Amino acid sequence: MHSQKEPIDAVISWVDGDDPEHQKRRLAALKKTEREAKNTLPSGFDATRFTDNDEIQFCIASILKFAPWIRNIYVVTDNQVPGFLTPGFMEKHNIHIIDHKDIFRSYEWALPTFNTRTIDTALWRIPGIAPYFINFNDDFVFTGKVRPDDFFEGEKPVLRGTWKPIQKYSPLRLKANDVFSSLTKKLFGITRSMHNLLQVRSAELAGYKEQYFHIPHVPHPIRTKTLADFFEVHPHMFDENIKYQFRSTDQFSAIFLAGHLELMKEEAVLKNTDHYLMIHGEMDVSLALRKKLNKLRNEDIRFTCLQSMEKFTPKKRQKVEQVMKEILAGSDVPFS
Repeated sequence: MHSQKEPIDAVISWVDGDDPEHQKRRLAALKKTEREAKNTLPSGFDATRFTDNDEIQFCIASILKFAPWIRNIYVVTDNQVPGFLTPGFMEKHNIHIIDHKDIFRSYEWALPTFNTRTIDTALWRIPGIAPYFINFNDDFVFTGKVRPDDFFEGEKPVLRGTWKPIQKYSPLRLKANDVFSSLTKKLFGITRSMHNLLQVRSAELAGYKEQYFHIPHVPHPIRTKTLADFFEVHPHMFDENIKYQFRSTDQFSAIFLAGHLELMKEEAVLKNTDHYLMIHGEMDVSLALRKKLNKLRNEDIRFTCLQSMEKFTPKKRQKVEQVMKEILAGSDVPFS
């Protein structure tokens, strides 16, 4: 069991893409990237990547209610602050705003960035971060009580997922994926992020050639030292991965890299994804959504991802938010 003497922090990446100043910077960078960049992932430009659906309220509420043992909550932003995070609320709950300038100190040339893969590469550089931290997307929500040893057993991070064979991504296959992604977006409104390719690249960087450990959209436990040590030995890989202002198929994920580095050293504990659920605004028709919400109410689901909430109809979104508010009642977050 993880010792409570060793603190664990939470790190949440967040952006408000509707902020006019952020939009202005993003559009300027987008024009430059379209002229100069190669292998840029088309879906990396989508507005949905930057839309703030207020999921961060549920994310933080879930940490406060179901993981009160978390020491600090770090919200990593680009000169922004979620509206409900008042100074008094943040002080009460040990919540800290970390600007991109804080984690890219000495690497200011990489800013501004609009790329979660670039940002994730530098999260371990948060000043004062604990030796152990849990990485959240802002749409990750605890929907049940969790303990420190759900994430770290002793010093070992707990990884949830399944082993899958590595499939090679040739230039021709990447081009075909771009075409297929464009078609699914146009015909069905479904955004493909090449998430599997990202995990494969990260596994290969850690030394895997035949298989990789596929991790779904759940909070990721990270040992800070694992990434610090890797990038101390391979500083050029840090530089290479943070140069992209928008998502590129040439990038790896530092989050998945950390997990595969631990696996390579046999320093990770593997578990299944029985307690995980994704609610997806692009995929869940009425019947599927109803079943998932019933599952949240009646079963032991501890890890939930609220994907593409802006794609739901107002009525469906209201139903999801109502269930979240029921589950997270008493968390002290003033839901909007």
